[in-house]
Amino acid sequence: MALRRKIPERATKIFRNVFSRLPFPGISRPLFIIGCGRSGTTILGRSLSEHRKITYLNEPRHLWFSAFPETDIWTAKAHARNGKLFLTEADADPQKGEKLRRLFWFETIMNRKPVLIEKLPINNFRLHFIRQIFPDAHFIHIYRNGLEVARSIEKASEKGDWFGSGSYKWKKLVEHARENENTQNLPELCTTCYDKGLLEWRLSTEAVVGFLRGLPNNAFVEISYDEFIDHPVKTISKVLAFAGVGPDPNVETFVSDIVARKSSKLNPNRISEKERILGGDLLAWLADGGSGLSHEKSGQGKIHTID
Repeated sequence: MALRRKIPERATKIFRNVFSRLPFPGISRPLFIIGCGRSGTTILGRSLSEHRKITYLNEPRHLWFSAFPETDIWTAKAHARNGKLFLTEADADPQKGEKLRRLFWFETIMNRKPVLIEKLPINNFRLHFIRQIFPDAHFIHIYRNGLEVARSIEKASEKGDWFGSGSYKWKKLVEHARENENTQNLPELCTTCYDKGLLEWRLSTEAVVGFLRGLPNNAFVEISYDEFIDHPVKTISKVLAFAGVGPDPNVETFVSDIVARKSSKLNPNRISEKERILGGDLLAWLADGGSGLSHEKSGQGKIHTID
């Protein structure tokens, strides 16, 4: 039984707070699952959480807020916290960063599982910030066709505050889009949650691709949602090898029983003109059968992104 189950949650919060203030170095070589929300990040993380050596943090906003309150773009406190969508190396205050490293390490100690994997899709806009705090971090990128993602975001937004309390997150996405001449006029085209979801997919995915192309190949692994669904055991084995852990029968059983049941087949070639404008080059690339977003293609060169 994990240590966490033996300690009341109130006591855990106290221990966590004390631990975060002690002069410990913090977590080493954390892995971050990145990719636009609704791209398969949750099912991938849930699969990896079955591993006996992996501590999986599923959107641990409370830990981020504890060290960097300005990472809040969802709650009613976001405005008071001056919540930011986009964070850079300049925002990575060293003392706050050390606190976050210790908070992450604390979770592995409590779970008695040494390898930490975190998933928080908004991190796509904060990758240089994360790299500054965790210079030895590695990244697992999962991507999915933007039309499927937009439909999923549309459904999620109908059930809750996908775009933040008072649409705070959406307002920040709009601000971010308007900072680039290639996307500055796109928010005006977003008349539905589907449109907003497609623009979020574009901004998020372009941010990830641009970041990963500046990393050495051994610092990240990239998979597609379709690849994961069609070949779950093979794909998860590749991710586990990248994470530096061996196979685990619990993981294989989970992906065989759960992941293989999922389906998400749309015809990516049926793209309207509006979708092409909102989705940009990456959407067109996937519609034409492209894959491996962050790598060069033989005879194709690199796909275009907005820098």
